[in-house]
Amino acid sequence: MEKKIEICANNSLFGGGSVELTLSIPDGSSVVLDLNEKAWYLLDARFKRSFYLRCPKAKMIEMIDKAKNAGELEEIARKYFLCDMCRFADINIFGMKRVLKVVVETLYKYPKLRSKMNFIGSHQSLTKEIAKIEAGDRDALKELGLQHILDAENAAKFGRLMRLHMDGVVKMEDVYVATAMNAFGIMDSLLLDKNDFEGYAYISFMSLLRQNVAVGFHPQGCEMPESVVYHELGHLLDYYCGLSSNAEFKKYHSSLSRAEIKNGLSEYALTSGEEFIAEAFSESMCNKTPRPIATKVSALLEQAYKNARP
Repeated sequence: MEKKIEICANNSLFGGGSVELTLSIPDGSSVVLDLNEKAWYLLDARFKRSFYLRCPKAKMIEMIDKAKNAGELEEIARKYFLCDMCRFADINIFGMKRVLKVVVETLYKYPKLRSKMNFIGSHQSLTKEIAKIEAGDRDALKELGLQHILDAENAAKFGRLMRLHMDGVVKMEDVYVATAMNAFGIMDSLLLDKNDFEGYAYISFMSLLRQNVAVGFHPQGCEMPESVVYHELGHLLDYYCGLSSNAEFKKYHSSLSRAEIKNGLSEYALTSGEEFIAEAFSESMCNKTPRPIATKVSALLEQAYKNARP
């Protein structure tokens, strides 16, 4: 389901003024952040960040494979700038390695997506961090790179809105393995369901995923948990480059019948244009021979990505 959010800036910096940044979430809640000149320019720079390719992708994958515990995985994520904040201790390490390798594969292909990768971890971990932000915890703000952007008053307002937003995102999702949260380019997250990475829940999920692919509910070649993570990263890419609002994409999407989408991509892709994009991205990344719809959407996504703001 599409999670529409809105961000609107009333810029009055000329003459030493400030920026009133209005943030709105789907349930109608909103806050207005009053940012000074320095805070606004730092926030604007945050929106333009890119992943810096500091070492060969194969070397990064090798380091992830060799990590012995959650702490070592978190160190890799921080050292190589995969995200701003990560919390992996409550997630099965073998599952977390698989997630991180998907993140690496995607960032090496779409480095500007880094501006939307602010947090990676479980819903429960993010809840704790949002509470810290709402309380004005300077360490939490610093780890997220927000210490010079949000003062105590703005942090409290932002934290309250984020708490409501995350509750809504989790309730709207059929949560398994991963969920993408669009949060204004300030705290966008890849949220993980810690229960789906081990034990009976994992076995049950794998069986369901294979069944869903077999009956065409999800795309061909997407029988593994990695495909769900790619699906959610497809949402984050769409949030970054706005493909779902692109005129060329809308024309192509509307030209396809429901039967063509169901048979040429997946039944779940019928849900919305946003899910159509995420399903196509998942197939293009997981299937060695993606079908025409996934190939076409992948090309449109590449073009929208190139045209997006730096």
